[in-house]
Amino acid sequence: MHDPPPNPSQHVERIREILVGRQLQQVEDRVRRLEEGLESGRARNEDAATRVREAQSSILKQAEELRREIQRENNLRNSQYQQLTRQLEQASERIQATSAEMQRHDARLERHLSSQLEGISAAMAARIEMLHHLQSEIVHWKNQVDRNMQTMRHEGVTRAELKERFARLASAAMEDEPQSEDGFLP
Repeated sequence: MHDPPPNPSQHVERIREILVGRQLQQVEDRVRRLEEGLESGRARNEDAATRVREAQSSILKQAEELRREIQRENNLRNSQYQQLTRQLEQASERIQATSAEMQRHDARLERHLSSQLEGISAAMAARIEMLHHLQSEIVHWKNQVDRNMQTMRHEGVTRAELKERFARLASAAMEDEPQSEDGFLP
């Protein structure tokens, strides 16, 4: 039993089936591989997207924490800056007050020293004047004594007269009156 020979249209169908079937099989294989690759790529993309989202979330958390830390440090530095500014202002005020007090004290001290120097200068001038006066008095009395001695040599003055004259000279030099009758100072 032989199969009857195929008719030409069946034959064309069979050739078409062989050619298209092979190509169709190749296309199906290719589509299946593409679909498998696509599924594998989707899974990898989803994994990568998940990792990217996790990394973004981690970076955002770290950035937020860093922002908070910077804000805390900034607030702390501003607070320290303000505190230092207040302390410097207070120190400056104290320095100015101390400086003003020192200037007032210096002015008082200068006035006091000037007054003291003027007093000392006036006292020294008075003493110098008194010394000049005493010097001139001593010169005057010396000359008087010399004259008296000259007179005594010429006149022959007694010892009692000489004592009396010396007592008057000493009394005059000390601006006192003679205390005793014999002419001697006590």
